[in-house]
Parts: sequence; C-alpha cells; structure tokens
Amino acid sequence: MIARSLQIFAACLIGFVLQTSQAREWTNAQGKKIVADLIGVEGDDAVLKMGDKNFNVAVTSLSEDDQAFIAKWQKENATPADKPGGGDESEVAVDNWDADWPKIVSTSVSPEIEVIREDAEGYVYGSEHYEFHCDVKLNTSLVKKFAVLFEATNQFMRELPLSMGKAHRKKRHKILLFETKESYVRAGGPPSSAGVYMGGEDVIMVPLTSLGVKKVGSGYMVDHGESNKTLPHEITHQLTDRPYYGARGWFTEGLAEYVGTTPYRSGKFQVDSLTSLKEYVTAYGKDGNGGRAIGEEINMPGLKDWMTQSYNSFLSNPQVNYGVGALVTYYFFHMDGEKDAARAKAFLKGLKEGKKGDDQFTALLDGRTWDEMAADITKGWRSRGVKINWRQ
Repeated sequence: MIARSLQIFAACLIGFVLQTSQAREWTNAQGKKIVADLIGVEGDDAVLKMGDKNFNVAVTSLSEDDQAFIAKWQKENATPADKPGGGDESEVAVDNWDADWPKIVSTSVSPEIEVIREDAEGYVYGSEHYEFHCDVKLNTSLVKKFAVLFEATNQFMRELPLSMGKAHRKKRHKILLFETKESYVRAGGPPSSAGVYMGGEDVIMVPLTSLGVKKVGSGYMVDHGESNKTLPHEITHQLTDRPYYGARGWFTEGLAEYVGTTPYRSGKFQVDSLTSLKEYVTAYGKDGNGGRAIGEEINMPGLKDWMTQSYNSFLSNPQVNYGVGALVTYYFFHMDGEKDAARAKAFLKGLKEGKKGDDQFTALLDGRTWDEMAADITKGWRSRGVKINWRQ
C-alpha cells in the first residue's frame, strides 16, 4: 500500500535540500501548547510536524495568533496554483470538462531521455514531464524503460476530463531515486513502502528496486518481473491539483486508487477498471498479488461523517477507507446520475472556485439528502456484487 504521505520527511539527495518551516509554539482552544513545524495546509487543516510524525489540526481549533500566522504563511508560500489563472510552476488553466472519458490511454514506449547532469554534484535525467535525481549513474536506455510508467500516468491524468492543470504544467515533476531500499529509508522513506509522495515538497521518493531496476555487476538492468502497480497511485497524487485536496481523503485517495488499479502494461492504461478495481478492493487483486481484501459486504459510518472526516481519521483505518474511497470515486465517475460524472465534475469545479464545508457538497448531493445519496451509492455497487452498509 502506498498512501499519499501526510508524513513529510527531511531528505537531502544530490544537493536537493527539502525545506520546512521553523518550529514555533502552537496553542489550541483548550490552551494546550505544542512546539511543531508548519509544513503545509490541507483543506481546512494545518499540517504540523512534531519529530518524525505529522498531524492534521483544524485551523479553527487554534488560537487567533496561530490562525494569523497560518494565513501569513500561506500568502508568503503561495505558488502560482494559489493565484488566479494558475501558472507553469504548479498548475495551468485547463478546461477539458466536456471531453470524453478515455477508454485507452497510451504513450511512447521509447521516450526521449536528456542527460541533465552527471558530475560530482549528482546524476539527473529528464523525460518530457519528469526530472529524475538519482544517487548513482544510470544508462539513459535504462532510464527510458522506467520513465514510460511515469509518462503514461501523466498522460492518463491529462486525458481524464477533470481539468487536471498540474499534469499539464511545463515544469518537470521531480522524482528522487535511490540505489537501495536502505538508502531510501535513511532519507525518510517509509520502510514498508515502494515509494512515497511528499506533498510539502511536491516530490516522489522511489527506491530503484520498486522500478524493477537491479544491479548486475557494475551496471544495472530492468527486471521486467518486478511489479510497478503501486507507483501510479503516488504519481497521481503528485499530479492532482491542489484545490482537489480540499475534498479530504475519500476523493484524493479514491482517485489515486482508481488510477492505480487501472490495468497497465507497456505504456498503456486500459481504462475499463471495474473488474480490477472490485477485485483489488474486495479481495487480493488479480492473481492474488495485492489488494485491500475488505470483502463484498462493508459496514461504514454515516456517509457525511465519512466524507468529511480529517485525513488523520481517514488514515486510522486505511484498508477500509482507501478501498471504499476507490468504490465511491468510481461510483461518481461511472454510476451516478446519467453515468457522465456530471456531479463529480461540478463538485471539483466548486473546489477550484474555493467552496468549503457543506457548500462544497451541494453539487454532489444535487437535491438529495445524505441518506438518499448513500442509498444511491449502495444501490450502484450492490448490482455489481458489493454491498456497502452506511449507518443511518
């Protein structure tokens, strides 16, 4: 399982130093004080780092001084994505809402690779949309082989009719590669993971072994038997427009699971992922090679409580929440209403317009009560062999 990281790790690779804010004292409404770094803002939450762990804290639960500090921090750290019109440094203005939902997404299996740097300061290689920083020298033919997965996922996000501006930006996305799993973990990668997206720094960290790269003698080769199935999840997080994170865990993780479970082979995504997504969520995936395994009858809290919970709460039960996030996201893309994702698109447009709280869900509800929308989701999946029981 690779989750979008709410744990931002201090790392230094080839002179690329990841910066965080300086620690300060924070006070909540009950007067409790902690010393922590502010490393980001996710929707209505501030992300505070204490030691090697991060915590999401509602901004409104903090003191007025803390809230003012956060507002100033956001202004000073604003990227073009936070400003009207977007920009090449983060997101660009894209409108493909009316495009057809893709059925097959493909990219070149032989992308051009640029050698950006191979010297004492490090080894950096570039494909069209990615910049790979590695702690060892690699042959460009090898980089070409694993760059296909990254470029194909980028193309997938471009073709989804969800106006993903970040996937269209001109600036390359940074990927930090490590020769060994040990060096990856020393830099802050979760030991049980095959890769991690660090939202605060907008980079993905990946050990070469997760890309199927094996050391053979003094060189390296790609072991095509190595599975890359988890990496599209993390790549999706890196390409998701920042306003969409205002939806909290159910959508951002659901979208990443949706892309990650879509069948992929040799630069091509086969976007007919109902069967593979269902197998992944309810059982152990195709051929038993990985899945949430939460069964075909799932008991859940009330839909509103579940969709509005904090990221910390969402992550407290990852197998179930990630799996149901995938089911609910798929429902809104392919089962809801006229099966044209109209409500999902209106919901995402609202997030980009700055809608928050209950107001952001008006488009999804579309005149329904929460219980009625929960019943619709249950009905949609029951006909496909999965029963979701939402608490009333």
